[in-house]
Formats: sequence, C-alpha cells, structure tokens
Amino acid sequence: MKSLVIESSVLEQDNPTGVNYFTEGIVSGLEANKDKDLEIRYFWLNFLQRKPIKNAYIKQAAKYGLIQMLSLMPQRVYAKLVYANIAPPLPVKKSDWQLFPNFYIWPTLCKAKKAVIIHDICFLKYPQYVEDKNRAFLNRVAIRAFTKADMIISNSQFTTNELTSHAGVSPNKIVTIDIPVDKKTFLPKLNKGFTHLTKRYGITKPYILSLGTLEPRKNLTTLVKAYCELPQNIRNKYSLVLAGKWGWKTESLMELVDQKKSQGYDIITTGHIDRDDKCTFFRNASFFCLTTHYEGFGMPLLEALHCGIPTVAVDIPVLREVGGDACLWAKKTVTSVRDNLEKLVNSPDLQNKYRKLGPKRSEGFSWEKTASKLKQEFLSR
Repeated sequence: MKSLVIESSVLEQDNPTGVNYFTEGIVSGLEANKDKDLEIRYFWLNFLQRKPIKNAYIKQAAKYGLIQMLSLMPQRVYAKLVYANIAPPLPVKKSDWQLFPNFYIWPTLCKAKKAVIIHDICFLKYPQYVEDKNRAFLNRVAIRAFTKADMIISNSQFTTNELTSHAGVSPNKIVTIDIPVDKKTFLPKLNKGFTHLTKRYGITKPYILSLGTLEPRKNLTTLVKAYCELPQNIRNKYSLVLAGKWGWKTESLMELVDQKKSQGYDIITTGHIDRDDKCTFFRNASFFCLTTHYEGFGMPLLEALHCGIPTVAVDIPVLREVGGDACLWAKKTVTSVRDNLEKLVNSPDLQNKYRKLGPKRSEGFSWEKTASKLKQEFLSR
C-alpha cells in the first residue's frame, strides 16, 4: 500500500474559490475510489486549532484519525516565511506522497515525493492581469515548485503546453487531468427561480450572463462594449449581468459600466454571489458569454454548457479544449463578440442546437475518470 497526504487548508477557506472547488473534486474522486492500494490522509496548519473543521471530507477523516493538525503558527505567517524561503520544515507524518493543491510546496521533515497542482501560469505570461501581491508571491513559490516537485498536476492540455513551452518544465513531470462540473451544484431542484434573482440581485428581465471575479484577465470591457452595440430591440429584451465580486485593477471597468448605465444601458453588477446561487444564475440565463483573455481551464464555460445555455465564447486554445463544438466562437474583439451574440439571439435553431450539444459535452468530463487517472499516477511513480 502507498500513502498520500493532502495539504487541506484550501478546503477550509471561508470564501471558496476555483482552487477550492478543484481540490474538493479531486478529494471526492479519490475518496470514492480509495481501496487498500492507496491510503489517503490530510494535514492542516491550524494555529492553536482555532478554526473548526467545516469540510465534510475533513470531518470524516478526523473521525478515523486521518488528519494531522499542526499548530506551529498562523498559516498567513508561515506563507510569508515560505515566500522568503526561510520556513521551518513541518513535522508532517511519513507518507509516500504529499499533495499541495495551490501552486506552492511547503517544506516538511519527512522524506516524501511531492506533487503540486499548477492551475495556470498567467502570472508568468500575462503579469498585467494578476494582482500585484499575488504575482510577486507566485513568481517565487510557484517557480520553486516547478523544480522541487516530483509531479506537477495540470488542469488542461493547454496548461501542460504552457508549462513545457513557457516555463521549461519537463513533460515527464506533468500529469494532465480534467476538471469536471460538480453536477450536484447544478441540479435543477436547486434552482431558486427567477423571483429570487429579482429580490436579491435586482434582475427583472431575461439576461445575458457572465460569471466570475471582475478583473482585467476576464476582458469584460469587450463584453460590455459588445452588449452596448447590440441592436436596441435585443437590449430592450435582455439585460447584461456581470455576476461576481469586484476584483483588482477594475477602475476602468467600473467607469465604463457607470457611464453606460447612466446612458440607459441595462447592465447589472451583482457583487459577490453565494455558491448556493450559482445554479439559479445559470439555470435562468438566456445566454452565456465568455470573453476572457486567458484561463487555465475555463470552468464557467463548462458549467454553462452543462446547464444547456446557448453560449458565445472567445476562440482561445483552452476554451476550445473545453467547449469543442458546443458553443459559438468569436474573435476577441468587440465587433466579433457583438456579431456572434446577435446571431445567436436571432436564431432559435442555433439556440436549440447548443442547448443539446452543451450537456453532451459536459458529460465527457467526470471526477471518477479524473481521480482514477491521478490515483494510478501516485501508485505507479
């Protein structure tokens, strides 16, 4: 039997992110397929054990003594020491493998092979799209991880190609896996209905949806301008909903949105949305549009396809990898996004086509398949 220990702090975040979702999916798949060949344990740097365990998988592991709580210091302090490359090794119990889900590797006393998940290399390739503090941190810790890791887990073939061609990582180190949709999140019965969106977010008519943190990488100025150039009859019928919290370097987007709203354009920015509301946003959307400059995978696209939403997405390699033939592709320009949105809105035949193709595309991704591949890599290396 081999043993795998997973650094689990990301599973206990107060405000879950894409990294949290990816990690929980991997854990759910591994736990569902665990057997006598691979023991799965966890460790968590939880200073003085002040934070209660919230994650269901960690609670279950704690019942059987399969989580190691480390009380050395607050994690934010330890992360600064990792950044400075002076962090003391953590006394993690012996295992064959240690898995670190969030770009960086922590030093540990015991000898174990180390695996790290790299979600994208935007911080290297397009530093202007990354928050300054985060970029500085990743430029140190992620690049160190490229060298120290025995296995690098990539979330798409696109990210794998980026790691080999742009970051110089050996292909032999990389394991490429998919990120499936969490089907439980999007069960039709979890749809709270359009009235909920009206009461909570002020959405009063059919809408074109974009979902994710509002930040420069998402290229939302292109989407806003494309929406505002749609024919008036379309704009009269559909709002543009930018669902997600405001991120960093958003001043120009805020100014644009405020200007267009003052001119009468129906653009709604929701701010942070609860995870429980994601299903409702997707299930009630008329259309979805993704204009991003860069993604490691593009989960919102797959979620929209899973829910059968007719979608326009910009034609970049990673989104092609995710979307295949299940959406309408646009160039990364205002004119192309506008024209393709107009084409989709005006064509019931196209809408019906993509409502059928989207869910079929999503079915090709599963946590069972992803976890099975990852498990075999841990057993064979």
